[in-house]
Amino acid sequence: MTDFDTSTLSARLQGICDDTVRSGSCFGLIFRLLQGGNIISEVSAGVEDPDTNRPVTADTMFRLASMTKPVTAAAVSSACDQGLLSLYDPVSKYLPAFDELWLGKRGENPDGTAAFVRDRKCTETLRIWNLITHTNGIGAGELGYDAQWRIPRKYRQSLATVADYIPENFPLDFEPGTRLSYSTTLGGDIAGRVIEIASGKEFGEFIKDNLLDPIGAGDITFEPSDEQRTRFMRMIDRDSAGNSFADDSLGLSTFENLPLTYHSGGASLTGSLNSYTRFAQMLRSDGELNGVRVLSAASARLLHTPWIAPGTEWMAETESWGLMVRIITGPHPYLPEGVYGWSGAYGTYFWIDPANDVVGILMRNSRFDGCQDSPVALKLERAVYEEMKK
Repeated sequence: MTDFDTSTLSARLQGICDDTVRSGSCFGLIFRLLQGGNIISEVSAGVEDPDTNRPVTADTMFRLASMTKPVTAAAVSSACDQGLLSLYDPVSKYLPAFDELWLGKRGENPDGTAAFVRDRKCTETLRIWNLITHTNGIGAGELGYDAQWRIPRKYRQSLATVADYIPENFPLDFEPGTRLSYSTTLGGDIAGRVIEIASGKEFGEFIKDNLLDPIGAGDITFEPSDEQRTRFMRMIDRDSAGNSFADDSLGLSTFENLPLTYHSGGASLTGSLNSYTRFAQMLRSDGELNGVRVLSAASARLLHTPWIAPGTEWMAETESWGLMVRIITGPHPYLPEGVYGWSGAYGTYFWIDPANDVVGILMRNSRFDGCQDSPVALKLERAVYEEMKK
């Protein structure tokens, strides 16, 4: 166990958060660092909403975006523990139309605009593990990434409607399992639909019953209540002149104007720092929290076991994917080998460091300054490990 000088560390972390708010990249943020399951530093800055000036707290609600993905991976792992499915099952076992998928190529619509059209039938089988390791080719790569945002809205009403649409109408960028390319939402969405078929429960209900409620993480939800919405962090954006402003364009949507009925396994959960801490601590403790086990130890460890060979296209030489998490597998400027976690496009980020028994969680919301490579995330990470070495 590595000891920190917590007063020095917290002062440094506080300065980073204060500078971030002053820069106009978010209205407010909060960062929590734990070691050995105990909070050793928690700092915040700014407000939930500039109109009310309510301070950011550990119960403030944030749009989690892709920090949804590890929850989806844990849900798949839970379904495996229950014998409802296997990671190696063909997706077509649950969704028969996925037995015949097509590869795509760049084409042209009748009006001359670019289109993503069928090229030839896939020869490789799409398996469940492909859905949660970004080796599925669905809404991935240059063509698929762009085309996913043009899926007709009537098919973005639920996981069932998008799963009906994809086999016939949405080609893949590459043969499943042959390449790696980040699937923004659709890989996780189809994984969620498989869980619905295998369990007989709606996806949000499955994760609530099997993962979140048992560990007291009730603020993590696809459909925030009226009370939870009173605690929402207001989104920020920036105009072409670099001026920040409150962006209310998402309305009630939790991710990019998708309807609340569309429980995207890739991107549409919301949650508070307190609830996501419980989820992260469950992973850190190999599937249990405070004596309540929601994943087998083997499944929890498999989630952060490297599935992708380092150096694979799109993946750095010293990184790999587990199940919906990035894993440090080799030399890094400051992160130890074995660190895993993920981030969200709206600025949320978490990591778990098994070697030092450290968990870090950053919560904020911004339309233009997100993910684990954002300046504030990198500064907070670096500060933690530089202080650890003193």
